[in-house]
Amino acid sequence: MYLGLKQDVTGEELALAIAERGDLPSLDTALQAASLAETRLREVIEAIPQGIVFLDEEDRYILWNEQYAQIYEKSADLLVPGAKLGDALRIGIARGDYPEAAGREEEWLASRLALLRQPSHRHEQWLSNGRCIMIEERRLESGGSIGVRVDITDLKQKEDAFRLLFERNPLAMFVYDPESGCIRTANEAACALFGYTPQEMADLPAGDLFPETSRAHAAELLVTDRADTGDSWKMLRRDGTAIETVIATRVSDLEGFSGTIVSIFDVTERRRIEQRMAHMARHDELTGLANRAHCRAQLNDLLTNAGPQETATLAMIDLDHFKPVNDTYGHHFGDIVLTEAARRMRELIPPEALLCRIGGDEFALIFRRSSLTQAELVAKSIITTLSEPFFVQGHMIHIGATIGFASAPYDTRDPETLLRYADLALYAAKGERRGTCRSFEAGMDAAAQEKNRLEIDLRAAVREGGLAVHYQPIVDLQSGQIECYEALLRWNHPERGAVPPDVFVPLAEEIGLIDQIGRFVLGSACSAAMQWPDHVKVAVNVSPLQFRNGNLLSTVINALSTSGLAAERLELEITEAVLMEKGPRPSAIIRNLRAFGIGISLDDFGTGYSSLSYLLNYPFTKIKIDKSFILNLHHEANSRAVIRAVIGLGRSLGLIVTAEGIESDMEREYLRDEGCTQGQGYLFGKAMPAMTN
Repeated sequence: MYLGLKQDVTGEELALAIAERGDLPSLDTALQAASLAETRLREVIEAIPQGIVFLDEEDRYILWNEQYAQIYEKSADLLVPGAKLGDALRIGIARGDYPEAAGREEEWLASRLALLRQPSHRHEQWLSNGRCIMIEERRLESGGSIGVRVDITDLKQKEDAFRLLFERNPLAMFVYDPESGCIRTANEAACALFGYTPQEMADLPAGDLFPETSRAHAAELLVTDRADTGDSWKMLRRDGTAIETVIATRVSDLEGFSGTIVSIFDVTERRRIEQRMAHMARHDELTGLANRAHCRAQLNDLLTNAGPQETATLAMIDLDHFKPVNDTYGHHFGDIVLTEAARRMRELIPPEALLCRIGGDEFALIFRRSSLTQAELVAKSIITTLSEPFFVQGHMIHIGATIGFASAPYDTRDPETLLRYADLALYAAKGERRGTCRSFEAGMDAAAQEKNRLEIDLRAAVREGGLAVHYQPIVDLQSGQIECYEALLRWNHPERGAVPPDVFVPLAEEIGLIDQIGRFVLGSACSAAMQWPDHVKVAVNVSPLQFRNGNLLSTVINALSTSGLAAERLELEITEAVLMEKGPRPSAIIRNLRAFGIGISLDDFGTGYSSLSYLLNYPFTKIKIDKSFILNLHHEANSRAVIRAVIGLGRSLGLIVTAEGIESDMEREYLRDEGCTQGQGYLFGKAMPAMTN
């Protein structure tokens, strides 16, 4: 233990002096008291965790504790009672114990002794072992001094780490002084963010970084601990531009004052991206209009918050003839047309209306507080403007529009139901005449419900084998012999009874069942024909969708190979709708079928465009005269003229001509006399199941 006590006289000398004065009892008491005081003083200073040292008026060591000696362990041998602090420091400097004195030894020593003799504030001292000591000294009334030494190395390391983290942090940070309302210091990131130099940021009023409207609120924020980054703050750069930020604050004791460490998160770009993403989530990228999700949300909000007398009308807009634009010119042209169509419509709608693009060429228009009459006037204007030609890269393109309406509260107050009703009105308008607008009627919903039930039943019939194939004979009008049977699909519903093919076949095409049904009919017809005489053929109708889907050739070949039927005994009946399909696919399929020996019959000839180029460009083997001409045979001279012309055309091209719908001997005789080859109708027999043939 490094303890020392300066004594000018020894205890024996003191005792002798007292004895000579004849005061022995007082001497014993004084010695005991002095010993006890010294013991207690030593115990006290040893109990103190800091280093303690006492110096006399000449700065000589009197007393120190073990913690002091441990702090100055490299100079511990110099701690001798009566040794001067200045001498010990000089020797320590020579040993290199005080790295701060290197190169300026005398200056450093003089400064240190000056602080000892006239202490005014705490100061720090670095030792050669890397420790940092905080020194606080006080002069005593006796002329001596007492010094306290505290090892603050860990604290300095934390301060340095904080300073490094603060100054080099990529996050903008500054220290705020609540008393002055100014910024004490700011890091490089903050200076760069706000456009100030470090000198300009120091002592800058923090309120200058906020708009006037939020300065009072910001002042409250800057004196609190706040880690919640949910709120955003608008802040101002030096040039006046605004940025959006999130602010976190931490009140701390810093360099002798209580301040706030303020962290600034610049979220300007992130907010811009978030806003852009939110916009994209609610708007169509091509046209900039509200999308389907936004349309539903707005409609729901409008109807939910509408007053009892407040009206809303929803218009569903479908562009007419738009698909051919994509097919003919490509999707790039289609996009240009869609964008221009959106622009034209946007110019016609009222300020409170919302125009949306909800599908490829489908739009919706929500009218707020507008009557149905007003909505119809806008709709007719839209139809008119969309009927005007579009000029795209030197091409003149014509489309159009058909519109359906539903209104709240007259039709319904439910948003989803209103959407469905407007769709039904649009569907009815398209079925009636394109380029028109039509309002919802209650009967439309009933028809839609009935159609839905029919669809469910049809799917069940296809799945459970509820469809059947019947066969109607086609005879040679000269000999009366049966030369072919036409396969006709029949559906006998357990509750509805016989459902007409012109009802359920278009439905099958619409809901995507026609391929499956087509395979069933072809397979059944080929198998049934195997039970007939070899000279009897079978004719099967083919939907335009079967050509479009591209699976027809493989379906036909599979039916022939499975049944074993010769290809020459199969005829496929197609309509002009197949020939009107764009592209090379229909032509290629027809020619491939013909290459296998399969007959190709043009059905319902004379009811459509009936272009003669069809007969020249496609390898047909038969023409069928539609029954509508046969029914008017006795009443319309024009019908007889058409029949005579078709028969003559067929004979010239070497094609078989078959007349449908023959119901009387007179019709048969007339057609036979005109040179018609074959006949089909109730006169020769109705369509029957295969087992009866």
